[in-house]
Amino acid sequence: MKRLRALLSALLLAALAVPAAGFAATGNAPAQQPWQADILKLMDPGDAPKSTQVHFEQALPEGAQLQRRSYSQELVSSKGDTLNVEFRFALASDMGEGQWTTVTNWLKSLVLGAVQNVQADSESLANVIADRYRAQRAAAQPGETGLPAWASADLILEDIVATVPYYPELTIDVNGAATQRLQQRLIELGYLDGRADGYFGEKTKAAVMQLEEYVRALEQDVIDARPEPTATPTPAPTATPAPNTIPLALDDPEPEPVPADAPLEAPVTPVDGVADALLQAYVFSDDFKAARTDLKAGDEGDAVHRVQTRLAGLGYSVDAPDGTYGGGTARAIRVFQHYSGLDETGIADVATQAKLFSADAAKPDNAMLALGSSGDEVSRLQRRLRVLGFASIAVDGGYGASTKAGVETLQRYMRELEGDALPASATGDGAQAQLTVEVNGVADPLLLDDFYSDGFPAIPADMSTGSEGRDVVRLQRRLNCLEYYTGTLDGQYGGGTVKAVTAFQRRSGLPETGAADRATLAALFDESAKKALKPYVLKVSTADQRVYVYAPDGNDEYTDLVRTMKCSTSRKATPTPTGTFTETGPGARWHFFKKFNCWAQYAYYIEGDIMFHSVLYNQKNGKVTQSSVNHLGSRASHGCVRLSVEDAKWIWENCPSNTKVIVY
Repeated sequence: MKRLRALLSALLLAALAVPAAGFAATGNAPAQQPWQADILKLMDPGDAPKSTQVHFEQALPEGAQLQRRSYSQELVSSKGDTLNVEFRFALASDMGEGQWTTVTNWLKSLVLGAVQNVQADSESLANVIADRYRAQRAAAQPGETGLPAWASADLILEDIVATVPYYPELTIDVNGAATQRLQQRLIELGYLDGRADGYFGEKTKAAVMQLEEYVRALEQDVIDARPEPTATPTPAPTATPAPNTIPLALDDPEPEPVPADAPLEAPVTPVDGVADALLQAYVFSDDFKAARTDLKAGDEGDAVHRVQTRLAGLGYSVDAPDGTYGGGTARAIRVFQHYSGLDETGIADVATQAKLFSADAAKPDNAMLALGSSGDEVSRLQRRLRVLGFASIAVDGGYGASTKAGVETLQRYMRELEGDALPASATGDGAQAQLTVEVNGVADPLLLDDFYSDGFPAIPADMSTGSEGRDVVRLQRRLNCLEYYTGTLDGQYGGGTVKAVTAFQRRSGLPETGAADRATLAALFDESAKKALKPYVLKVSTADQRVYVYAPDGNDEYTDLVRTMKCSTSRKATPTPTGTFTETGPGARWHFFKKFNCWAQYAYYIEGDIMFHSVLYNQKNGKVTQSSVNHLGSRASHGCVRLSVEDAKWIWENCPSNTKVIVY
């Protein structure tokens, strides 16, 4: 409030120095005052905070050691403005906190009762509260039960100050609702990112300083747009009014050109990171000018950084703001313009920025995702890419290289769909120019809107032997994801695809035709689609030193014991890990153990470096070591599960990748 009070005081003094309309000035002409550009020239002065003070002339006790205490009550007007009423007291003797609480509760009820029908301006507010205070104080009787300490002459009200609208000065360590409100506005304007937490720390201070720099630039714009200096005109003589007449109020004259000899000052607003009342009043007013100039590709600076920060906060960008208006910024602006009903130019003109920096700026239905993104929305995207046959990826919520590749596959697919929809006359570069989907691995909001919409062809058209093209690739990738298809994704519906489709139909209880009809495709491109049933589950008993092989029964439960194998698990010093392992699979035909300088055949990985393998060899293609054969059935390995050559080969040839292995 310190700067506001000084400024209003200066304005009041200036007003008192001006002679009343209709009367001639006498004496020497005053010196030309500096022509300033301040916040009051950027906004309607009627929206600036105003304070009215009602002073109570009170006789203060002589020789008393007076203490000052004050109480403030904030209110919210019907327009949403915050009002403030402050009571300033002198205390001639100590007052306990219990007594002071009684006083403040009474003052609160007094204020709330007084303002029910008062106009929301400082003068009306101050006067009606002062009148109510006088009336209630006059009615109070000394010693009356329930009254505050009014009967005591030791509590002396000196002033009531009403401020409308009210903005407390905010600076480092001034925390609370007012700071949170300011932070939210700074976020809307692109000066602050993250969440409005109500804590005024260094980050908020830096954002306020950026705002102050911007306000100074607006003030400089006012200076630069001033009328050309002119010679100082000679004052015209004014008529003296007749006695006992009141001069008529005149309309405000048009702004006059700045006199040639008027000293021009720099912008007034300081850059100190302190959000005083006038700065807040301006930034929350309808007069606040959110943007000064249009921004386009190639532009750089703080204005671009603001745009990028706001775009990221709304979900249109995942790029770190760098102050350079590149292709990513232009793309994000086009998407914002799409959601805002503006021409999709990719240029952040003043009208676009006005919407961007508003409290009701349009947000996309689906925020932009790209390499490095994470969270539930990434998981949702991964799941749909996987289910609809665009990627064989884990649903882990992390947007990594495999997710990016899946998005690129989707983009190529959608780009082909766009091409199919073009008229037959569109060919060559002209046709390419009409395609809107970029293949860049970035899941922007428009792409996601289309991908999640009911209009997206989640289930492709029927296919059968001889079919080819992009939908066959989708079919093959989905079958591969569910572990029915192991061939190449060549887009040709041949024997391997027929076999995989038939296996899926058998697993799903559908007619085993090998053709991808509507019912088959609906079951396949669904989250509940069943994975291929593995032929076996392997159970390793470290107590029995046996491997038991189970096949599925008629209920698809692995209860049929079809093979038992003698094995060697590890010694107690280096135990074979126990648990259930599903990321398993065959490795090399011959595996060399560098640490032990020996070989084994038919490596089949269980977890990490732990594997099934044959008994040992001193050299590749040499003779088996008899000791490793003799120890089968007892603990002898260094962590792996040793088997006879025949049994190791059987697992290697008959158990596909991801066969479940249970070690207990």
